[in-house]
Amino acid sequence: RALFRNNNNDDDDIGREGERGKGKMALASAGIAALVATSPISGAAIASEFDVLEAPVPETSYIVDDGGILSKAGKGAIKGKLIELEKTTGYHLNVVTMRKLQFTPDPFEFSDKVLENWYPTLEQGNNKGVLLIITSTKEGGISGGPSFLGKVGDDILDGVISETIPSLAAEEKWNEATLKSVQRIEAGLQGKADPFAPKAKKARKTLTQEEVKGNFNFLFAALAVIIIGTPLAQTVITNVMKKDE
Repeated sequence: RALFRNNNNDDDDIGREGERGKGKMALASAGIAALVATSPISGAAIASEFDVLEAPVPETSYIVDDGGILSKAGKGAIKGKLIELEKTTGYHLNVVTMRKLQFTPDPFEFSDKVLENWYPTLEQGNNKGVLLIITSTKEGGISGGPSFLGKVGDDILDGVISETIPSLAAEEKWNEATLKSVQRIEAGLQGKADPFAPKAKKARKTLTQEEVKGNFNFLFAALAVIIIGTPLAQTVITNVMKKDE
């Protein structure tokens, strides 16, 4: 989702937009804090959302593993990909994992909030993206600036959300789900083919008129041999048996 308004011609407006964004997030944080205090059942999940929204922008770490689902080796591999991606393309992708969403149950809505909180203006967020993975529901969300989302493309975005995350999450393969999601997004940002796109089914061959005619002639000849040859074969066998007698 593209979440920013372009105010390039008015720096004062950009500043005011940033302040408004901070004010909204402060109110949201206050609201979450109030829910944490008054909701013993869902307090842990809400607190987790609060922690992510209040976390420092992962400019150099790239990963906020609040869900605790990534191994040390997995984090290293994913971070390496994200560092290289930013060096080669200028696009910055952050990965956020969480166990559950309670206060904002829609993954896309929450990833929007995270992106807006970390990058409140178009200039800050145009080339930024957030990949969110939720373990309890085995789903995810992707938010980004206009340039980021436009470069990745709808096919890859849909593929990550509807194919990669659900299929690997069903097997609890969180490291692989995250890494492959990053690799698909990386391919889009680099202008390369999607490495995990579903393979196209082979088109059924359509016979030409000559091929159909040839097949018909072959079948006709085969049937003729069977029809004519069977009585002849029976006659030969009968004659042989008579001679033996």
